Amino acid sequence: MKAKYISCLSAHQAIELFMHIRESWLWLMAITCIFFWGGNFNAAEAIAGDVPALTAAAERFVIAAAILLLLRLMRGRGESILSANQQLWLIALGGLGVFGFNYAFFLGLQQTSALNGALIMAASPLVTNLLSVWILGTRMRWISVLGILVGLAGVSLVITGNQWQSIQVAKGDLYMLVACLCMCSFTVLSKKHAAAVPPMQLTRWTITVGTLMLCVAALLVEQPLKQIPALSLHTHLLLVYMGVFGTFVAYAFWLQALQGIGPDRLSLCFNLVPVFTLLISLVMGHYPNSAQMVGMMLVITGVMLGSGLFRRLVAPGVGFQKSN
Repeated sequence: MKAKYISCLSAHQAIELFMHIRESWLWLMAITCIFFWGGNFNAAEAIAGDVPALTAAAERFVIAAAILLLLRLMRGRGESILSANQQLWLIALGGLGVFGFNYAFFLGLQQTSALNGALIMAASPLVTNLLSVWILGTRMRWISVLGILVGLAGVSLVITGNQWQSIQVAKGDLYMLVACLCMCSFTVLSKKHAAAVPPMQLTRWTITVGTLMLCVAALLVEQPLKQIPALSLHTHLLLVYMGVFGTFVAYAFWLQALQGIGPDRLSLCFNLVPVFTLLISLVMGHYPNSAQMVGMMLVITGVMLGSGLFRRLVAPGVGFQKSN
């Protein structure tokens, strides 16, 4: 009887260890996604004066959609059969998280600074958690609230360098607020209405639908067929980066992590966007001040608190006690 009990306990420990390893990989995917999204701020700011908002977003997502459709053709195997309700929600998610977010994002960065834009997007963890409580019925843990507040304080220092007088309200701030609401709603609604859809299938549907919307809007509002050939090689390369890494890889990693972690905890990663933006700027020769360095440490602390990683580091033996 004792041997059987030990065997069962060991199996339980093995399953728990597997779940911890799997979740660690999901967190790594989420942070990698955020790194690419942080690079999007640098790239979008660099091309803001060269290409209109819809044209830039359309080219970026055409690249990502082409990769996804090519991979689907190469795979050749069947996929999950989606119900009519699932298809409608995927179309809505594509319109919200791809068309809505990116149109507002590019339009916002053309009319406000990257500083203001990143500060507004820093509210994403709080907005996502509130939407999760409302839509998913989740409960906000005190440690998550603490993580959000610590992270928000850190983001403020990272973005402003403790120089709040440099912030000026602009019309583009409203567009960035819309972008924030679109991405937070996309994250929560994907968990509620597309949890049963395989991540890659979900990624392809939402990006393809959003790409079609962006292309139609660009043709109606701007002149992409004339403007795209006139763009410089430098601008095209930045859009290729945004299409491959900042869109295809980022969305695939984010939706995979979302299904395994949940929007309430995963949203804390949004706080790392300005940190990675700042680090990329550092590589490009723009050096942070001491307040920004303190801010980066606060952001990382906030993510560790809200994700539960800090608790595991403090008590690494929890859940893996030795059998007697």
